[in-house]
Amino acid sequence: MGAKSNIEWTEATWNPVTGCTKISAGCANCYAEVLTRRFEKDWGKFSEVKIHPFRLSIPQKRKSYNFFCKFYE
Repeated sequence: MGAKSNIEWTEATWNPVTGCTKISAGCANCYAEVLTRRFEKDWGKFSEVKIHPFRLSIPQKRKSYNFFCKFYE
């Protein structure tokens, strides 16, 4: 299962893809950056787009309701 979540309508989050590239003026209000800065403090290490192959099989280990790529557009 992915990381346990405090989001009331899901059991966990699953993020096999992380990061983003700012491409427009709309990125000034980036949800992912705001939350990352709030909880992780260091946006820089999350701004590079990365695929995490080892995470692809995580949801298959147990049946659960997962929020997939919560920072995905």
